[in-house]
Amino acid sequence: YFAARRAKESATHVKPIRCSQLQVLLEHESTVPINAAKLYVDKAGVASLGLRTWQISAKPASQSQLPARRSIASGSAPTDLLQFVTSNGGSINGATVSNFSGKDGGSGWGLKATEECAAGTKLIDLPAACQLTYSASDDKRLLALIDQVPSELWGAKLALQVVAHRLQGADSKFSTYVSNLPVGVSGIPMFFPGDAIAAIEYPPVSEQVKKRCKWLYEFSQNNLAKLPETPEDPFSGVKVDINALGWALACVTSRAFRVRGPSHPAACLPLIDMANHSFTPNAEVLPTPNGVGLFAKRKVAADEPLLLSYGPLSNDFLFMDYGFIVPDNPHDRVQLRFDVGLLQTGALIANVRDGDKDVDIRVAGWQRKILADLQLDGPGANLEVTLGGEQHVDPRLLAAARVLLAKSEAEIQGRTLERLGRWGQPLSRANETKALRTLSGVAAVALSRFTTTLDQDEEALRTGVMPAPPAPAAAAAGSGQQVQQAAAGSGPGRPMTEELRSSVRFRVEKKKLLSRAIQAMGVQLKQLAAAGPGEGGAAAGSGVKGQPPKASTSKGFGK
Repeated sequence: YFAARRAKESATHVKPIRCSQLQVLLEHESTVPINAAKLYVDKAGVASLGLRTWQISAKPASQSQLPARRSIASGSAPTDLLQFVTSNGGSINGATVSNFSGKDGGSGWGLKATEECAAGTKLIDLPAACQLTYSASDDKRLLALIDQVPSELWGAKLALQVVAHRLQGADSKFSTYVSNLPVGVSGIPMFFPGDAIAAIEYPPVSEQVKKRCKWLYEFSQNNLAKLPETPEDPFSGVKVDINALGWALACVTSRAFRVRGPSHPAACLPLIDMANHSFTPNAEVLPTPNGVGLFAKRKVAADEPLLLSYGPLSNDFLFMDYGFIVPDNPHDRVQLRFDVGLLQTGALIANVRDGDKDVDIRVAGWQRKILADLQLDGPGANLEVTLGGEQHVDPRLLAAARVLLAKSEAEIQGRTLERLGRWGQPLSRANETKALRTLSGVAAVALSRFTTTLDQDEEALRTGVMPAPPAPAAAAAGSGQQVQQAAAGSGPGRPMTEELRSSVRFRVEKKKLLSRAIQAMGVQLKQLAAAGPGEGGAAAGSGVKGQPPKASTSKGFGK
């Protein structure tokens, strides 16, 4: 599978194309051209978008574009948002906007307490009239366009409403809020150039970014481009292109809330959505009789940043939707696609033995039934498994390894699925040794798929220069991706752009997860070896009995 992916990547021909320019009608009847989006298109569709900022440079000073949330501000504070909330029936009690310049763990604008607040204090009350969303009372043409967006892309649905309000200018009820949205959404991979997307080197994210870009391109071409001069056009003749939709989508995904649950439209919550993220928040959003409110979750000191939890999200989602990464994120995982061949490869890499020969994993009927019960086989199977986290190995993956390496069904009898996947609860010494060595091999294979080592990446982040080439053997294995990177100009020795730095920081966190998983399994293996022969006989292993595979910090992931 890895070889097939490399062949596909090396065969991919990437070429740039450009959309036509767009003229956006602004208030005061002034117009300004929008830079065309630069698209990188391969045989399968759009590979990445070099989206340009949807600039509105002709706005009056009072409506200047001020960064919010994680943007670095260069102008005055967006205090007009405070007035917007209070003039539309909301209230503010003990909260205001502030530029923290990274002091709160984010960077730039956020919220802070203006005074000491007790737990449960309502800091901001935001009635429904202050929430930017869409409903049955909106323009039927806009609602018809929103209905053309797949339900899983709920952010894109709301993004069309944001575009509509942006085009209305001062006539929009939400003009103050929209004018304070960032003109550029930094850090979000959808806006990265091709070399920075390639540098992520983690298919679950890079492929998802490409899918989003592909959808943006196709919807812009097949739906938006056909609207002008038709009765179905909700944008009064203005040509809304991929820049406009991409900008709005990035704004929405980085700040919208599902305040009424997943079956209802999302909403942007002015002012509240400026609160930055923490996994240990001091504030929370709760429903109120007429809308939602921001409440103190605990006692908050004066001038303390007000922080929300965006949810127990992995770095995948934080990176793609919000443009930042949490180091040592407790919710982060490395995704793998389960396959018996994956375990077989891990066993071969770790030199797992069955007597005097390599382990040969063959699936008997009773084993297949258990895999089906684990939802790892059969119709409707969920094949996504993970490494990382508190247990280091996905319980379903651990259970599958134990079952597939069991000598007979008798080893499994009397054990529930939950028990089969419980860390530190082996079936037998011999079975657990084989299972942990096999899974260590799986993690080593995943780690080996990166084109650089963890040490190289950390040094690159310190020096600001892209890492040096890997060892010759690794270079040959990863040649397809390296050819792409060299063509894109992200080769070793090149100074890091901010986008490249974000990509390298992201993959560093994945490598750390894999390395820790290998180390944790190594500790378990040493404990098994120290216990001496027990049920199931001597430990299976390689070279030195009881020793785990080397905890490589070098490379990879390939899905």
